[in-house]
Amino acid sequence: MIGAAMMRIVNMVDRALRALVALCLMALTGLVIFQVISRYVVGSVPLFAEETARFAMIWMAMMAAALGVRDGANIRIDLLPAAVGNLSPVARRCLEAALETVSLTVFLVLAWYGLDAMLFADGQASPGIGIPLSYPYAVMPVAFCCAAVFSLLRVVHGTQQPASEHEQADAR
Repeated sequence: MIGAAMMRIVNMVDRALRALVALCLMALTGLVIFQVISRYVVGSVPLFAEETARFAMIWMAMMAAALGVRDGANIRIDLLPAAVGNLSPVARRCLEAALETVSLTVFLVLAWYGLDAMLFADGQASPGIGIPLSYPYAVMPVAFCCAAVFSLLRVVHGTQQPASEHEQADAR
């Protein structure tokens, strides 16, 4: 259903998110080690280190949550499919698509409100590193839009969506 070009774009986004999550984890680890050393050697921790670590952790968690939707590891309600029991494959597919559409709707609403929060924070600066607060807040619309795209893929392709390049590499 989805063309090869579109899947290449989705896989590029997948790889970029995984790289960003890894970069945030490395930055977070380095900053926490720096904070510990600073606290015990110098006696104080620079404010930028704590604030940057906090922003890195938030970006890492939000982007990893979007990747969880891509991998089908997000939290979802399985009560209804389990309660219904034996369904025909077509009925099960329709039920799964309906439940995934609920997730898609939630992600789109959260992306909209995240954009609103980002725009609200646009005139403010963070106290530690002095960047506009809209930069850390940008994670909400970005992550939820990515989650919405991944959820849309799950609606179109079902729970057996085309494997990402990451999953294909794991299968080899």
